[in-house]
Amino acid sequence: MARSSRLRYDRPMQPDEDPTLEYDAWHWHTEGVFPEDQPPEQGYVHIGVFVAWLVQHDMLDPDWVARSGLTEAVAAVRERSQSPCWLRDRTDGRLSAEMLTVEGQGFTGAYYAPEYGYARDWRRAFGRRADRYAVPDGWQTYDWIAPVIEGRYRGWIEAGRPELMPMPRLLSALLRLARRRDR
Repeated sequence: MARSSRLRYDRPMQPDEDPTLEYDAWHWHTEGVFPEDQPPEQGYVHIGVFVAWLVQHDMLDPDWVARSGLTEAVAAVRERSQSPCWLRDRTDGRLSAEMLTVEGQGFTGAYYAPEYGYARDWRRAFGRRADRYAVPDGWQTYDWIAPVIEGRYRGWIEAGRPELMPMPRLLSALLRLARRRDR
C-alpha cells in the first residue's frame, strides 16, 4: 500500500502530479510470499472491499468510470448484484489515484497508508484470516468492515481532512514503544 503527500483533497490533481499513483495493487500481494493454500484472487479481497466502499460513497471519478467502460460494472457493485471484488479484473486489480474523485483521493491517501489505517483496521476486524488472505469476497465481509471505514471517514472529515488519519490510539502506542526503547 502506498500514499503520496502530493495528493490533496481540496483541489483536482495537477498536471505535474502522477495520476497513476497506486495505493494498492493485487499483484503486490500475490507475487513473492503468498499462502499456498489460497487462490491468488484472495490477494485482492481487501482492495475490492475498499473499492466497493468507494463505489457506495460515489468516490470513483465518473469520467474515469466512463473512459474505462466500467459504468455497468460499477452499477453492479453499487446495486450489490455482483460481489465487492467484481471490479478486480476490470481494473487490473489496482486502486489508483486516477480512479478516484478529489474527495476519494484525499481520504484514500490519508487512510490507506501502510500499516497505519485501513490495513490495521482490516487486521483488527478479521484477525488471522486477514494475514492469511482468507477473508471471503462477499457482502457479509463488506458489511462487517464498512462501518469501520465509515467511522474513519467521518473522523477524517471532522479532523479537517488531514493528509494522514488522526489515530490517537496509534500515536499513543508509538509513544509507548519509543519510551520503552529509551529505557
